[in-house]
Amino acid sequence: MIKTLALRNMRRNIRDYGVYFLTLLFGVSIFYMFNSIYAQKDMMSVTETINQSMVALQKILSYISVFVSFVLGGLIVYANNYFIRRRKKELGVYLTLGMDKKDISTILLLETSALAVVALGFGLMIGVFGSQFMSFFTASMFDADMTKFTFVFSMDAAIKSIIYFALIFVVVAVFNVFNINRLKLIDLLYGGRKNENLKLKSVKVSLLLFVGSLISLSIAYLLIIKNGIIETNIFFIISIVLGIIGTLLFFFSVSGFLILLLQRKKNIYLKDLNMFVTRQLGSKLNTNYISVSVVCLILFLVIGIFSTGYSIQTVTSNQMKESVSYNFSLISDGKEASIWDELPEDIKNKVEVHNEVQAFTVKDAGTYESLNVYLSTVSNSLENRPFTFITVSDFNKISEMQGLGTIDLDESEYAIVSYNDKFDAFGNEILKQKSSIRIDNTTLQPVKAIPHTRVSNSDYMSMYFIVSDKYKDYLSSHSEYKSQYLNMNTSSSENEQSVNTELRKVFEKGGAPFLYYTSKLDVYATSVTTKVIVAFLAIYLGIVFMICCAAILAIQQLSEAADNRERYLLLQKLGTERNMIKKALFTQILCYFLFPLVLSVVHSVVGLTTVFDVIQKFGKENILQNLITTGVFVLTIYGAYFIVTYMGCKNIVFKKTNSR
Repeated sequence: MIKTLALRNMRRNIRDYGVYFLTLLFGVSIFYMFNSIYAQKDMMSVTETINQSMVALQKILSYISVFVSFVLGGLIVYANNYFIRRRKKELGVYLTLGMDKKDISTILLLETSALAVVALGFGLMIGVFGSQFMSFFTASMFDADMTKFTFVFSMDAAIKSIIYFALIFVVVAVFNVFNINRLKLIDLLYGGRKNENLKLKSVKVSLLLFVGSLISLSIAYLLIIKNGIIETNIFFIISIVLGIIGTLLFFFSVSGFLILLLQRKKNIYLKDLNMFVTRQLGSKLNTNYISVSVVCLILFLVIGIFSTGYSIQTVTSNQMKESVSYNFSLISDGKEASIWDELPEDIKNKVEVHNEVQAFTVKDAGTYESLNVYLSTVSNSLENRPFTFITVSDFNKISEMQGLGTIDLDESEYAIVSYNDKFDAFGNEILKQKSSIRIDNTTLQPVKAIPHTRVSNSDYMSMYFIVSDKYKDYLSSHSEYKSQYLNMNTSSSENEQSVNTELRKVFEKGGAPFLYYTSKLDVYATSVTTKVIVAFLAIYLGIVFMICCAAILAIQQLSEAADNRERYLLLQKLGTERNMIKKALFTQILCYFLFPLVLSVVHSVVGLTTVFDVIQKFGKENILQNLITTGVFVLTIYGAYFIVTYMGCKNIVFKKTNSR
């Protein structure tokens, strides 16, 4: 009998389970898709570097999936508690008829288990097909070839999804037993008559708090725009605190402000059921202001992560890849022996062109007095700093290898070269100031600033002074630290991969003729791996948090419809047309979904303005495309939950009428 009753209840309440089912469906499919990333490599033609990156991504996503399972588990428990609350009267009738609480727990377990099996099956089906399309996005992220495209099913991801969601439902079953055992019969029979009270009844106080929220948010916006997001100083912290306080005050007071505003517009307030909708919406916002505020802030984070996370990492990784001037740079200390001469022949045979140069780091404030006077006015960290010199012949080797022109310097001249915008600016100012330096009793004047020429792949924050070859012996004898660089280019990508492997073996074996080396392949692998990890984590967590936000709003509206069903029935008894009630219900749910979304968009506009200013300093990125993608994603998830919520609420309100 219990099995029959459970199946009958499930069929009867299938519409009420819409949000619950949709959450399970999204959760399972997303969980499978992101845990099947590594299996998608079978569709692609991947290199060893890409394979290693996918392994790293899979491990990180596995760890994140544990966190995601807790988040989804909490959401499912939250939704399940709503459905128990929704059916209190029904469960009370079961107890009145002599059924044990154990039997009721069994009924709920069978209902949720049956629903879970269906959702798990459909969720895995959607996830499997969705992962096939997701593989194109994965391939584009890794710059991999999709010539080997084939249908892929990840057994590991499927088993992991089944295990994780099975554990979640074990927790749900435990919570159900606990909730049923602690409920009293009177609570079950009359629990549905308890309505939420409006916490803030004074419209004047609401108006004052609403104005206070706008002031708080305005100050927060001004501080973050002026201060930016790079420096996490006291102004940044204050802007965050004021933003949170302003958001809480906004949703705590907006109901009173809304009522006051609409009451002044009689033609709107008294039209149809707008007065009823305003009171219902205001009561719910005022009661749930904390949860709605949290939803708003999470939506703000989701929009920000989706819009900027991928952009920032793409710009950074592109900058890293473009900054690599050589296939390989080997760096050593100031030993006399040549790095090139001590390399294995197998490596040298695969190198097409190479150069070896030396740099001398010299700290002698007395000979650079005018230069230090200028640098001390720019930054205290630059005063009396050691300066790095290279000879003009060594610089010309570097310049020629990069396909750039050479320069000529006489004994009384020096030039400046760097690969950083900040040091470029210093170089140009030094040139304007005509700051002289003195080497071996000779005064040298600046004649040229040469921007963006790399001495080696490891140059990120360096500035070099180019001088005549005449001073090489003097610099060598006065140098605190000598550096030797060997830059190499190979003739083909196959040779590049082979040399990279051989250099790694030489380095790991010990006794290598260099201290360390950087390669274009390793820099590329690092940039791609970092970019992909950031992008996938942003998408994965963004989707999960978006589902949570929409589901929480949906459950709250379903709960509101159940609690106030008698009021809607009373409207029908008073002669209100059903279409008018449907319109009022639609407006109420739409506004409840839009309020946190609209404020989060306002937060995002301010936040993204400062973020994009930072992005533009690093490079150009198609920000509009990212914003459109984010908008489509948010509206899709939000829209799906809105539609299911409206249908569920409509079913609750008109259920009695429909059953006649």
